[in-house]
Amino acid sequence: MRGYAWGVAIASMMGLIGCGEDDTYVYDVTLDAAALSNAPIECSGQAQAVPQDRAVEGLEAQQRWRFQRGDGEVESMSLEIPDVELSTPGIGSFVIDYQDDAPDVIAGAAAAGGGFQFLYLTEGFYMGYPRTDQAFTIVIETKTLDDTIQGFMWVRSMDKFRSWNTSPQCAITIPFTGKRVKE
Repeated sequence: MRGYAWGVAIASMMGLIGCGEDDTYVYDVTLDAAALSNAPIECSGQAQAVPQDRAVEGLEAQQRWRFQRGDGEVESMSLEIPDVELSTPGIGSFVIDYQDDAPDVIAGAAAAGGGFQFLYLTEGFYMGYPRTDQAFTIVIETKTLDDTIQGFMWVRSMDKFRSWNTSPQCAITIPFTGKRVKE
């Protein structure tokens, strides 16, 4: 899985180098402060209650995101965001790239009905063994990349050693808004 993640990141970075300025969209994004301090968390398949302390650690409320359009018949895109190293009760730790503090690049595409989705999948480890499947998703609900965007960041963690319908899993949703800027 790590090799796949690196391959996607490298392919996305190559796309950033090869495309022109007109294919880049830069936004100052604000993550919902209330959701960061008390994450709306949904858990299923577990006997334990949703944690009382639900603060999200490691995510700045103010961020700069860069969208880059790809070439081809399907509207592919990549999204560069600040280094993701977050943790929150119910989800645990979620890191996109353990190797550096550089921005992370996530592959995505335009949705059929408008909007955009970017997805990163990984495994969470405990004492050297894969323990969870984790997903990090950014959904742009705005139909096009205009002056403003809105959407949500969704992070999910699911225990690997149980079936899909009984596995303990939790997800948090952080809404955001963004305003396009010129660099």
